[in-house]
Order: sequence, then structure tokens, then C-alpha cells
Amino acid sequence: MTKPSKAKMIIGIIIGAVGVLIVFQNLAPVNTMVLLWRFTMPHALLLAIMLGAGFVLGFTVAVMLGARYLSE
Repeated sequence: MTKPSKAKMIIGIIIGAVGVLIVFQNLAPVNTMVLLWRFTMPHALLLAIMLGAGFVLGFTVAVMLGARYLSE
């Protein structure tokens, strides 16, 4: 493993750990509206869903941009 990829892995682990820590500190229920639906869920679950969506979106964009630059 090269140094840049090892550094990225360490930074990713730190960001993930901070995200998990923030999620578990917010356990109060919150009301969330999506279009016409209203959901009551723990704030930790909402944060975990948003954190996961951010990781998936970031990974998808990185893969799409990487594929575009590799094909040129």
C-alpha cells in the first residue's frame, strides 16, 4: 500500500469514527417530512441515513469521474 492511499484510508477511518460518534450522541426522536409523508425516528437513525447517503453519493461520483478520466 502506497503512502497516499494509506493516508486516505486513515482519514476515511477517522471521518467514519467521528460520524458514528455524532450519530450515537443524538438519540432524541425527531419528526421528518418527505413530500407528503411524516416519519418520527430517532435523530441517530436520520443522521446515519444521511451519512450513508453521503458516502454512497461521494463514492458514485468518484467512480463516475474516475471512469471518465480513464477513458480519455
